[in-house]
Amino acid sequence: MKYENAGDILPAKLLEEVQKYAAGKLIYIPKNEKSKGWGEASGYRDKLNKRNAAICSRYSSGCSIMEIAEEFFLSPETIKKLVYGKKVNLPMFSKTITSAKQYANAGMGEEWVRIYLNSLGQEMPDSADFFMTELVRIPLRLIENDSSENCDDAGNAAFDVPLIVLFDNKKFVTPYQPGYLQSLKNEKHNAQYAFVFASTDEYGYFWNNFGKNFQR
Repeated sequence: MKYENAGDILPAKLLEEVQKYAAGKLIYIPKNEKSKGWGEASGYRDKLNKRNAAICSRYSSGCSIMEIAEEFFLSPETIKKLVYGKKVNLPMFSKTITSAKQYANAGMGEEWVRIYLNSLGQEMPDSADFFMTELVRIPLRLIENDSSENCDDAGNAAFDVPLIVLFDNKKFVTPYQPGYLQSLKNEKHNAQYAFVFASTDEYGYFWNNFGKNFQR
């Protein structure tokens, strides 16, 4: 740490007051700011909170203690403390846009998608192959109908569920919700909230041609 001459920094009257108490001494004057808590500066604390929230979400969606322990490489005892301690304030999950927004605002949009797709017996798109956007409103005219997959559950009738959309081979498809997409189009909906997964190879093309125009 570099030392400064107080005579070069402090006003004369203030220097006189300081000299009454510490003339000839080396003193440290701390910054006038609240110190950051453990892990805040590095962002590690935030990552840990999100991990713990994901663990509680896995448990609430039906995963066993052992399954979660193996997934996160933690001991079963640690998992029990997290899921039984109720220290994580995770948004309430439901198959609604409101719930999806709450997860997205908490930085856990992927977790909402994972729970939702799990309820349909489906797996998340591979994170090595796709990037996921924030929750956005996508014009339905952009999405091609794909009836090759089984229809999702009937809970979409209220039109209050986000779409899960894939952008691959320069086209938008909904392999998880073909029936829901068709219902939205039949009811003349122009756009719907969606999580869009763009393939890593085409993410630049997707963003330059579509991404900047989507509404949040």
